[in-house]
Amino acid sequence: MNPDTDLENQEKIIYWLNKKLSCGYDLEERNIQLAHSCFDLAIEHHAAICLLYKSGLYGSMFSLLRVEFETCVNGLWLFYVANEEQIEKYEKNDLKLGFGTKINMIESRLGISEGALKTIKNNSWSIFSEFTHGGYQSLIHRSNETHTGGVNYQKKDLVSALRHAGMFALFSGVLLATITKNDDLISETLSFYKSYGK
Repeated sequence: MNPDTDLENQEKIIYWLNKKLSCGYDLEERNIQLAHSCFDLAIEHHAAICLLYKSGLYGSMFSLLRVEFETCVNGLWLFYVANEEQIEKYEKNDLKLGFGTKINMIESRLGISEGALKTIKNNSWSIFSEFTHGGYQSLIHRSNETHTGGVNYQKKDLVSALRHAGMFALFSGVLLATITKNDDLISETLSFYKSYGK
């Protein structure tokens, strides 16, 4: 596993998403406007993760994985689930819904019993959270008996972080394409997403 090679693939994703999704959107409905901002922000987090990797700032890079995933899920919840009352509470930072509850609501609305969102949360949420909040895992990945910092990160972990970030960005791209209601763009973006990692 070579993270530098994977970075090249991530930069291709950044270029492709910017080229294809810099277009007009119908954002008259409040939930769509907010969801659009979430998906756009998740894609920006992916670009930031790539920049942090290039700068050797791996701790900060890993800390954004939870943020990118959470932003994408919030966008999904706003797009597919949220009603007017919930949106109003969300805007006032007064919404009392846990992250797992949002995922359950999304998958229920979409008719999915055990989907990718739940799987990612079950498998990765704990370590994502540790990296975001300075937990033990974020510390042991960067230190040994003599040194701390980027020198101690394993290549396989760096590749995994880049690939997770790319997956979340492409998924957000599919959802942005959905908002355009352009069938050709939706199909093209979905095909790119499905080919990721093959």
